[in-house]
This record gives sequence, structure tokens and C-alpha cells, in this order.
Amino acid sequence: MKTWKVSILIIGLLLICVSFCEAAKKKSKSKDDKSVKDAEPVKLDRTVGDLAEIVSLRPINVKGIGLVVGLGGTGSSECPPDMRDYLRKYIMTQVGRKDLINPDVMINSIDTAVVTVEGVIPAAASKYEAFDITVKPLPGTQTTSLAGGRLYTTDLKFVTRVEETLESSRTLAYAAGPIYTDNMPDSKTSPTNGLILGGGKVIEDYQITLALYKPDFKAAAYIRNRINQRFGKDVANAVSESVINVIVPQFYQNKKSRFIMLVKSLYIASNASLEEQRINQLVDELKTVSDKSKPQVSLLAIGKPTIDKLLPLLDSNDIEIKFTVASNFIALGDDRGLKVMRDFAQNTDSPLRMQAIVNIGEFASKNNAVALMNRLVGDSNFDVRYTAYSYLRMHNDASILRSIIAEDFFIDQIITPGPKIIFASRKQEPGIVLFGAPVDCEKGIYIESEDGNIIINSEPTDERVSILRKHPLTGGLMGPLKCSTRIADIIKLLGDPPSPKDDKKRPGLGVPYSEIVMMLKNMVDKGAVNASFVPGPVSQ
Repeated sequence: MKTWKVSILIIGLLLICVSFCEAAKKKSKSKDDKSVKDAEPVKLDRTVGDLAEIVSLRPINVKGIGLVVGLGGTGSSECPPDMRDYLRKYIMTQVGRKDLINPDVMINSIDTAVVTVEGVIPAAASKYEAFDITVKPLPGTQTTSLAGGRLYTTDLKFVTRVEETLESSRTLAYAAGPIYTDNMPDSKTSPTNGLILGGGKVIEDYQITLALYKPDFKAAAYIRNRINQRFGKDVANAVSESVINVIVPQFYQNKKSRFIMLVKSLYIASNASLEEQRINQLVDELKTVSDKSKPQVSLLAIGKPTIDKLLPLLDSNDIEIKFTVASNFIALGDDRGLKVMRDFAQNTDSPLRMQAIVNIGEFASKNNAVALMNRLVGDSNFDVRYTAYSYLRMHNDASILRSIIAEDFFIDQIITPGPKIIFASRKQEPGIVLFGAPVDCEKGIYIESEDGNIIINSEPTDERVSILRKHPLTGGLMGPLKCSTRIADIIKLLGDPPSPKDDKKRPGLGVPYSEIVMMLKNMVDKGAVNASFVPGPVSQ
């Protein structure tokens, strides 16, 4: 009986031990599973866009308070005390010597106006990148017009209410330049609202920042290494487990949106076997899907390893496939796509023509791009002509004759066949482009500006025109001055300063760019110039 009880006790103890061991084993397994889960390796068959989002890639609104001068009695002396104090200090900082200028006299003059200055720094802006500026008088002041004025250099800051934090906020850009007042029929601006075309300048580079959805040092390192492998050393820098800073390479400075797309589409893994499978899959997609943009960008992100697989499709009978493949070849620096793309660019019936011109302009070698653009700049389609001109200008081609007028705007003359056109820019950079130069005005003309302050006239037998201007400040007559019938010479005489620094240069009439643009339109409308007038798109 005693033996039986002892046996029962031993069996019970054994069962307790087994249960304890099983529980301990399960607990240990659970800890191991959690540890494995926490140390789960990064899935390499994913894109950068799967693991991270682009942040700090938004336009930046900036503001400032500035002073517009040269208004000829259309300004005002009103200025709140806090702004006056800020402007007084700022003017003295810029001038440097108290005996040279009295800030209060400047601010109190009705030939000046205190204004708010606003602009938008583009996303991922580069140092010294230009952007348009909007200028408005302070609300409630007596300023009636900003036409003909010039904004003194103004600091632009990122603030919600700039008037409350003028001195403490960090300066992100600056603005300065002549005021452009748009008087075209399609303009919605008033004389008190002005623009400075390209008048804003960014003072530092802005990086692209990638933020990982899930912080992970290994993932950040993989992404950094892959971006640098594809786009060059030191393009990406992992500053923490969750943040990677990316610098836009020089090649993509004018193609930032494309660069961002490629970065987001870049696969993490570069294993040769896996990459080949991926290329094959993407090529198959390119053949079958209706929207070819996604496989196209993914293939372009992989880069030159895709070329051999895509080469047979360069002769495809499917127009979209052929164009897509040729586009990738051009973008990857492979000239085997050039002939196909050139054929699209010169086909006046192709809906892909303009994109083909852009592809060649952006990615082809300078010689190949310039050769095509020199043919297209005389095209009958103005959009084609202007696009071709833009790329010739980007490459500083000698076929464009440029003159800078009063350091405020440019004249570009393009000697080319085709209709004669006068183009006037209204955004980004003030300038007049003469297609089909030389462009001449007729003889025996009498053209007056809308306000009657400028007169251009000549007799039927005259070889030159006579130009007269009423001075905007004194009301006295300037001129008459004479020049040839060439439109470029007329613009130069109108825009050059009355008293040039270089005594060897003849004086001009100092007419603002916006008034010259309207005078050119007036001349064309009244038949004084045998050309078309095309105003550029309006700055937003």
C-alpha cells in the first residue's frame, strides 16, 4: 500500500515537470519567434517608393516688405511704424553710409511705394534659381500705379505674417528688378499689381528628403547604396535610420520631376539573376499593357542593363512600343534610338511629335540636338518653333543673336526661314524673341502708345524712324532720336537708359519692358510691322 502511494506521488511529480518543460519550451520558442520577426531582413525585391516617401519636396511660399522707386507721383508716403523702422534699418544696411541717403525721405516720397513682395520657391530649387515675384502696395495706401517702377533688393522669408517677424525670420531668397505691369487683353491684373519676371533668386540648394515608412538602418543603407550605384557617388546620404537626403545630379537639374520618378521606381536589389527576371517581366508588360508609362519608368530606373532586351522592340510595328523604347534609348545615352525619335519629331501628323522634340532636346548630345532644332526653328507650327528655339538657347547656339537691354531684358534674333513672329515673354524671364530676323517696320508710319507718351514715325521716303518720348517724371520731351527700321534697333533705342554708363554708347529713352511690349503689339496691330505678335503665357 505504501509502495503504491509512493508511485502515485512520483508519477505526479513527473507530470508537473513535463508540463513545466513544455511551457518553458513554448515560452522560449515565442521569444525566438519575436526575435526573428524583429530581425526580419529587408525585402530586396521592392522599390524605393515602397519603403520611403518623398518629403520636403513642396514649393515654399515666401514674403517680404520692400520699396518700389521711380513711380513718378503714383506712389504714396504711407507706411506703418514697425515696417518703417524695418525699412529704415534695411536701407541703411544696403547703402552703408548715412550721409548718402535719408531713408525717411525715400519712404515719404510719392515717387516711391512700400509694397508686399511675394513669390513661390520651386520644389527642390537649386541655388540662384530664379522665380517670378508679385508686388502689391500695402492695403489702404494711396498708391495708384506701380508701372515703370523698380523694386529695391528685398529679403524674402518663410513666415505666416511677415510684418510681425521681419527681423527674426530666416531669409530664403531675395527679390529685385523692374516692375512688369501686364496690359494685354487677357490680363487680369490692375496697375497697382506688378510682376518681376524671374526677379526672385534662391540663396541655397534644397535637397530632396526620403523618409522611411518604417525606420530601419539596413533599409536606409540599401536605399542609399542603390541610389548612389545608379546615379553616382554621394547623390544619397543616409543621415539616420529613417531619413535619406538626396542631391539632384547635374544631369537632372532641369529634369527634377523625372529624377524623382526614377528614384521612386528604383528596385533595391541589384542581384544579376533577379534583375534579369525583373527586366523580362517589365519588357513583357511593355508589350501588353495599354498604359506603358509604368513599365517604361521602371525599365529606365534599372538603366543600361535593359538595353539588350529592349533592342528588338526598336523595330516594332506598334507605334507606342517603338516610341517608348526609343525614348528610353535616348534617355540612357544610346544613339540607336535617335533615328526613330528624329522621325517622330519631323512627322507633322504624329501626335507624339512634340514629346519626341522634347526627348531629343533633353537627352540627345548637343550636336544631335542642335542639328534637329536648327531645322525645326523655322517650322510653320509656332509651338514647335518656340520649343526648338528654347533648346538652341539652352545649348548657347551661335544661330541666336542676343542683346541685353539696360540689364533688364533681352532681345534674341533668330535668322531662319518661316513666318516672321515677335514673341514677348510674360513669365520667368523678360525678353523678346524675333523669329525670322531681321524683322523690319514699314516706311511712312505714325504709331502712338495708348497713353500718348511714345511716338514712332517716319516719312515714306525715310530710311530711318524717329522716336519721341514724354519723360514720366518731369513731363519734358525726350528726343526725337533716330534709328534704322529694324525692330531690334527700335527696341534697343526704346529700352536703353537715357544716360548710359559707357559714354561711347548712344543714349536711349529708358522705356520699361512692359511698355515696349505693348508698343510692339500696337505696331503689329496697325500694320506697321509685317509680322505676327505672340504674347507668352501669363505668370501664375
